[in-house]
Amino acid sequence: MNFNDPMLEHLLDKITTALKENDREEASKYMDIIIEQYPDVANILLNSIEFSNIMAENEESAIEEAKALPIQDTFREDDEMMGMDEEQIIADMNSMLELEPENVEEFIQKGTVLTITESYEEAIECFDKALELNPNNISALISKGHTYEIIEDMEKAREIYEIVMNTEVDDIYDLMSKGYIFETHDRYEDALKTYEKALEKDKKNCNILFLKGSCLIPLEKYLDAIESLEEAINLYETQAMNTIFELPSAYHNIGICMDKLGKQDVALEAFNTGLRLNPEYFPSYYEIGLIQEDKKNYKEALKNYNTFLQFDQENEEVIKAKERVEKLL
Repeated sequence: MNFNDPMLEHLLDKITTALKENDREEASKYMDIIIEQYPDVANILLNSIEFSNIMAENEESAIEEAKALPIQDTFREDDEMMGMDEEQIIADMNSMLELEPENVEEFIQKGTVLTITESYEEAIECFDKALELNPNNISALISKGHTYEIIEDMEKAREIYEIVMNTEVDDIYDLMSKGYIFETHDRYEDALKTYEKALEKDKKNCNILFLKGSCLIPLEKYLDAIESLEEAINLYETQAMNTIFELPSAYHNIGICMDKLGKQDVALEAFNTGLRLNPEYFPSYYEIGLIQEDKKNYKEALKNYNTFLQFDQENEEVIKAKERVEKLL
């Protein structure tokens, strides 16, 4: 996971500019791509107060414009708003690179789009070009490592991630990305130190607080984890346009901590709070099932395991839990 995702930044910049210019067609085109490629971010955007206000202002203007158009023109406008593929984004980036041939971020953005379109060799060339211009660019390194993971060249991916873990960075998003790479390598203490360094720069950043809280769970520091996660939740609404996580995931992690502390009823409350916000956050169904099974509420446990399996039918751990409860029933 790259928390300073260049492609996402490009799309958000395009939407912001289009909305400021009252260009709903342009904003909708780029929003379609975010909905397809970044559904979690789209959900956050569409539910944020700031974004809703901007959309409402533009909607009023659009209604007035629509009144002045013949009916057939209104339908034509709706048709034109559909679509907008990655080729247009790449064209945007190529134009930018012609003007600024040493723009590191544009090479990373282009490489990210090429990865999504499965043009992996070209994507790696873009990341390499970015690294020629800035050898310690953490975004380029992580993006290149991620591309090698996709094509299952794990040896090269590991080599790159090793460089990431040994690269000194100062930017908040780079620190977040580096911390996450530490976590994927089970180096939780190093990850925690990295998040703490990021918090020194912005102690009220809900993204870092969420990452820190989540990192504290495998370290079994549950009370500290709950404190950090609750602070992230409290700050979420004011930073919703820039968040990298959904509220249900924060409540889910609090539920895990409460369960580990032996507070099963409080844990159930946390899991259910997250599910009320997003009923499709299915990992919580499994955790609820485990607690209900422990309470010998086998029918409830089975119900939650079955709900989980509606979203992920191949999870062996949940399948075994379901079979175990069925035998008990």
